[in-house]
Amino acid sequence: MSDLQSDLVTQEVDEEIRRERMRQLWSAYGRYLIGLAVGIVILVGGREAYTAYVESSEEASSAAFEAAAEQAEGDTANAAQIWQDSLSSFDGGYNALAQLRLAASADANGDTAAAIAAYDAVAADPNTDESLKGLAQLFAGMLMSRDGEDLQGARARLSVVAIQGQPWYYSALEQLALVDIKLGDKEAALQGFTQLTDDLQTPQSIRTRAGQLRSAIEAELGIDPLALEEEGIAAEEGGE
Repeated sequence: MSDLQSDLVTQEVDEEIRRERMRQLWSAYGRYLIGLAVGIVILVGGREAYTAYVESSEEASSAAFEAAAEQAEGDTANAAQIWQDSLSSFDGGYNALAQLRLAASADANGDTAAAIAAYDAVAADPNTDESLKGLAQLFAGMLMSRDGEDLQGARARLSVVAIQGQPWYYSALEQLALVDIKLGDKEAALQGFTQLTDDLQTPQSIRTRAGQLRSAIEAELGIDPLALEEEGIAAEEGGE
């Protein structure tokens, strides 16, 4: 498989995840994350104190977040710095979401190192929801893989997310297989793509891409998938 094919697929996945998932991130996790961040108040001050804290904290953080978002959208060249300067204004989940916006803005302006650092900050924060941590590790791994400068580092981050049952398992497994291609380990890549195509729970878009890449690798390695299937059936029948 050519480097061009690999780069095109990586870019397609990158854009798809950013469009479809980051757009839904706040509506899916915002209030829940704020609740996690201030959950300790329930134990200390009781229900009334908790309710008052959540309302005041959420209102303040929400207003600050909206203001930062509006400012960043109007000044894309300095968006990353705007988000960086606003981090101290956010509590709990808003802080994690702001870090993700910071990372995306830094990457859009060509500062990959700053983007990875922001994603790593989200992943390392013990107060951040596990789903957001996984998403941050996924994006960090994708950036590191994209430029090909630290493929082992990319693999380390993606491996933490590519665990069955984790929210971003299928995307991370696909990215791991793409990293394996860049590392020249086509057998490992084939194994990853085979897992994705054989798993009926794999999202259709990922499964389709995995099937195409699986076929391409099998052709390069001279593997006949029909022969393998027949061997598998024969082995199963022989074991009965």
